[in-house]
Amino acid sequence: MPVLVIGWGVYDKLPQEEQQEFALFRRYSSAYFYECYEYENAKGNKNYEWSDRCFNSQEELLEFFGYQMIEDLNADTVYARRVETFTDADQKIWGQLSEVGNQIKVIGAI
Repeated sequence: MPVLVIGWGVYDKLPQEEQQEFALFRRYSSAYFYECYEYENAKGNKNYEWSDRCFNSQEELLEFFGYQMIEDLNADTVYARRVETFTDADQKIWGQLSEVGNQIKVIGAI
């Protein structure tokens, strides 16, 4: 089943009943990234490229929130829920809720 991932900008626009269908995935801040890179450097991993279960790269995360630099992150929150299907019509509806960046992403087979 696919997973719908949304940013705080979309989440805040949802009615409370619909917000309850989503689980908090993670809060991202610039300090978090500095710690990740520091830790990997300390282990000797000079070619470290950040990723997690939702985003393949730091650049993808920044694009999701509509930011240019990692320093712009300030406890930005990502929520997720499983969906049966996610159509082009769903993409259009959810996309209208995202004012900054493209705070909608679907992970998994559709």
